[in-house]
Amino acid sequence: MSAPLKGVRVVELGAYTTGPLCARYLSNLGAEIIKVEPLKGESMRTFAYKVGDVSYIFHVHNVNKKSVPIDTNTEDGKTVLFELLQSADVLIENFAYGSMEKWGLDYETIRDVNKGLIYCSLSGFGHTGPDRHLRAFDTVIQGMAGVMALTGTADGPPTKIGISAADNMGSAAGGMAITAALHHKRRTGRGQHINISMHDIMGWLTSECWAQLDTEEGPQRNGNRHFAIAPQNVFAAADGLIAIEVETQKQLDAVCAMLGIDPIALADSKAHETNLEARLQSWIAGKMVDAAVNDCQARGIPADRVQGMDDVAENPFTWERNVLVTLQHPESGPVKVLGSPFKSNRSPGVVSSAAPTIGQHTKDVLSDLLGYSDKQIDKLVSDKIIVTSGDPSSP
Repeated sequence: MSAPLKGVRVVELGAYTTGPLCARYLSNLGAEIIKVEPLKGESMRTFAYKVGDVSYIFHVHNVNKKSVPIDTNTEDGKTVLFELLQSADVLIENFAYGSMEKWGLDYETIRDVNKGLIYCSLSGFGHTGPDRHLRAFDTVIQGMAGVMALTGTADGPPTKIGISAADNMGSAAGGMAITAALHHKRRTGRGQHINISMHDIMGWLTSECWAQLDTEEGPQRNGNRHFAIAPQNVFAAADGLIAIEVETQKQLDAVCAMLGIDPIALADSKAHETNLEARLQSWIAGKMVDAAVNDCQARGIPADRVQGMDDVAENPFTWERNVLVTLQHPESGPVKVLGSPFKSNRSPGVVSSAAPTIGQHTKDVLSDLLGYSDKQIDKLVSDKIIVTSGDPSSP
């Protein structure tokens, strides 16, 4: 077995989620990730919910990476970075539009360093269009892209999805674009600038609702319901909640038979929604979750328990599929983090090391990859251009 991106070198200049998570996805496919951080480390290291002294989300986003802190605001620091980029296949950055140009690290400048480099920019609104200068984090993007307006109950306010959907979807889109660009480079030898907008990606997340723009009422918030098909909702059993989703006529027929009511055409199901939900709730109310779920599934009705995150973490399925794995971190100890989302018979996904400590790999990368001597490395450390692990002067 061989990881599909083995031999691909990625330099990450990122912070928070979109860039680091995009690089982490590539690492799960076998790419080597060199994380170039500020001398004090990436800002997410100190974010909330820490394991040890390191943010849990930093642990998740930075599995498999090598940490090389460089002060890229100095000429000596830029020299080190440019030497790294000469041997790189990919650069990932997720800073606000214009930041990389201000720092002298824009695509046009970097292209002169490595003409075959794939340069991936991940930002809120992309590098073109009237909104490109706007600063945006996930909640802002969800609001701007219409996602919040579609989330929540009809009589409630627009609501953020409970996860950082724009960040996560943007990361995945960046990974797909990079792998396509690597294939293009193999055919043509040419690099390119990838320009991913989180706002654009959220447009795809709302794709089924665009058709409703031509209707009189327009897209609406439906809570757990579907805008055109019923029943789709969450129902209370004696010991928990059950999610039921009907999508086909066969499934709706099974629901009607289970409830002992006359068949209903799928196209007319929305008109019967209130009655269907009341009947289902009455049928489920006196049952335990497992019994109700088993009855539904035996009839071919899509249904299952609504689980809390603690349930998911304890579910044997989670561990059998390596959704969660335990890694040993040199400072935080054992940490449970997400494994690889990629699984195939030839490439099961790479999860080889915990997130790095600040400067953990600086000496190895500069000496092995760039041929720097110990004297050169020590001089860069004393000049505060780089940080190495265990450096007493490190932040």
